[in-house]
Amino acid sequence: MAHSGAAVRNVVVTGGGTGIGRAVSLRFAEDGHRVTIVGRRREVLHAAVEEIRAERGLDITPVVCDLADPDDVEAALSQLPDRVDVLVNNAGSRELAVGTGPHGVLARWRGDFERNVLTAVLLTESLRDRFTTDNGRVVTVTSGAALRGG
Repeated sequence: MAHSGAAVRNVVVTGGGTGIGRAVSLRFAEDGHRVTIVGRRREVLHAAVEEIRAERGLDITPVVCDLADPDDVEAALSQLPDRVDVLVNNAGSRELAVGTGPHGVLARWRGDFERNVLTAVLLTESLRDRFTTDNGRVVTVTSGAALRGG
């Protein structure tokens, strides 16, 4: 349950089905907040939610969405809370495009940019009007690869 005196917040966590995103989602849910996890892999999201419900008795809402696809983001908006107190941009992945020379490098860099930067930008901008004005927060998680490359 939420800490005494703490208001229940609507929390959206991208990449919430695994790793850091799942741990963040679990922590918010344990503290009594309403949590929605967003990710592109339906099986991963639903397995995480089922496991958390069975083991902890906590309710987390899954929303399947490829955050690199503007049409998918737009379609998912109806499934996200009307008011967002906390958005945790955690989704990201490596681009596995193959190829040699400048074209291969370009494909990998573009893919990494789309999967690790634009995913956060598209969702954050799409939710802009839903953020609470008093204590709303946007937290963006990144990788050490941002400093040293893939």
